[in-house]
Amino acid sequence: MKDGMFVFDCAVHSQDFTDRQIAPGTDGRNVVAHRVNQAGFNELMASKGGPAPKPDFYDPVDPDWANDQLFKRSDTDVAMVQTVPLFGPWKDSLGPAQQCYDLTLRNPERLLFTGGVDPSWQGLDFALHEMERQVHEMGAISFKFYTYQDRDHYWRADDPEVAYPLYEKALELGIKMVQFHKGYPLGMHPVEAFKPNDLQMAAYDFPDLNFGIHHMGDPYVDEMISIAGRFPNMHLLLPLWFNQYFLQPYAMLHRIGQALLFVGPDRLAYGSEGFIWPDIQSYIDMWANLEMPEELQDRYGYPELTREIKEKVFGLSFARGLGYEIPEKYKKAGD
Repeated sequence: MKDGMFVFDCAVHSQDFTDRQIAPGTDGRNVVAHRVNQAGFNELMASKGGPAPKPDFYDPVDPDWANDQLFKRSDTDVAMVQTVPLFGPWKDSLGPAQQCYDLTLRNPERLLFTGGVDPSWQGLDFALHEMERQVHEMGAISFKFYTYQDRDHYWRADDPEVAYPLYEKALELGIKMVQFHKGYPLGMHPVEAFKPNDLQMAAYDFPDLNFGIHHMGDPYVDEMISIAGRFPNMHLLLPLWFNQYFLQPYAMLHRIGQALLFVGPDRLAYGSEGFIWPDIQSYIDMWANLEMPEELQDRYGYPELTREIKEKVFGLSFARGLGYEIPEKYKKAGD
C-alpha cells in the first residue's frame, strides 16, 4: 500500500522481443522495429529524468526478480499479468499466455492473470475453446485483445460474426471485463488499424460487460476520451500515460485532466507497464505526490487531484470493473 492506499497495477508483462521470436517465413522487420523503437523511447525518457529501463528489456523476465520488483521494492499490492496476443511477425506472440501464466505462479495470491486470444489468427472456434481453457486451467479473470495482427489478419471490435462470440463467451465464463490495445502500434503496423471507433457499438450492445482500453488510444486520445465519456462500461487503463509523464509532464497533465473531467476517476486505472522499466516505485510515488497545476484547473476546469481520486485510480476502480474482491487486509484503503 502507498500511504494507506491500495495499489493494483493493471499491466505488467513477461514479453519476448528477441530474434528467436521471428516467425518463420517473415523478414523479422516488425520484431526488430519494435525492439529498436522501444529502446529509443527508453533512452529518451531516461535522458529526461525518467526511470532507467531494464537493460535486457526484450527478454522474458525472471519470475523471482519480477516478484521482488513489485512486492519487495515497490508498494504494489496486486498486479495483473497481461498476455500480449500479438502474433503476425511473432512466432509465439509477443507475450505468450503460458509464459505470462507461469509468472503468476510465482505469487498467485498477488499476481493475477489476463488471458489472450485472437480470432483472426487462431480461428474463432479455437479462440473460444482457448478462452475456456485459460479460465478453467489458468484462472484468467479477464482477456486482452489486439484487433490487428498483419495485413491479412485483423478484425473489428463491433463485428457481430467475429467479435460478439468472444464477448458472449466471456460473459458465459463469468468475465466482467475484456481489454483492448488501441493506438500505439507495436512495430511497423498502420496506426489507423488501432483506432478506437469500433469499440462504441460493442460497448452499446454488451452493457453488462466492461471494456478496458489501454494507453488512451494514443495517438487517438481525444477520440478515446470522447468514446469513454459516453459509454458507462468503458474504462481507460493508463499504462503508457504513467511512462510518458516523465518525458512530457505538461502534455500528460492535460491528458489526465481531460480523462478525469469527461470520464471520471471511477473508470481510470493505474498501470506501470512493467517490466520494461524496473523502477515500479517511481510511478507509484509520482501519482501519490502529483498535483494538478492551478493554471490548468482555472483554464480548463480540470479537477484537483484529491486523495479520493488517487485511491480510485490506484486500484479501487480497476478492481470494481473486473469484479475482483479486494482482500480484507487491503479493504481499509477503500473505507
